[in-house]
Amino acid sequence: MSDPALREEGGVTVLALYETRRERERVASIEDAVELIADSEPSDAVCRKIVTRDDTVVYDSTRNGSIENWAAEWRLERERLSASEDVHACPHESPGCTAEDLCLQCAMDRQIERHSTSGR
Repeated sequence: MSDPALREEGGVTVLALYETRRERERVASIEDAVELIADSEPSDAVCRKIVTRDDTVVYDSTRNGSIENWAAEWRLERERLSASEDVHACPHESPGCTAEDLCLQCAMDRQIERHSTSGR
């Protein structure tokens, strides 16, 4: 799942793939795309996709299943990301380092910082 955003710059595309044709519709956000797909179900489309401007497929009905279930998970992830005010940029450039799960170097830096400020 890609990082949830309220609005996608340049909009997103909803693709409906049928046996003999494909339809594209541009919408402003993933929320709008979810609503469009939910309103059009059931249909004879073989597959429905939500594609961002950079051609990242964020939803594929054959892979992700129900749009309602996927949208619920997407909204939870978006809320989780927006609720975490503590955005962490690892100074050691460790790719797995997050505010919730610090790399060893960041954890050591944090402990050193705590001890140096609490001892004064």
